[in-house]
Amino acid sequence: MDISKKDAAKMRRLAQEGKQVAKIQKEDFPDLTWWDVRWVLELAGTSSSLGLMREITGKLNRARKTVKKDKKLSDDLLRVNKLARQLYERGKEDYKRLDRIRKAVEA
Repeated sequence: MDISKKDAAKMRRLAQEGKQVAKIQKEDFPDLTWWDVRWVLELAGTSSSLGLMREITGKLNRARKTVKKDKKLSDDLLRVNKLARQLYERGKEDYKRLDRIRKAVEA
């Protein structure tokens, strides 16, 4: 699939703002597949907020499994996971606000 630099830049911007890959594909690039959009973001080293959250959670869970005997470190890793979740949720809210502003400006 041949994707223009302008479209790729828009995909990256939307992902960095917090829009999910599935929504980028369905709402902004319906002629492309989910995999096309994901491929562009992967090449750019960009992930959606949800993708980043899943990666962080996975890495923290693996780290917790290796330090089961160290209760303090395990608790600290759980705390980091909760903080990451809070950042993710705030990012989702910020994206919703930004999307409402963008729609108001375009109208």
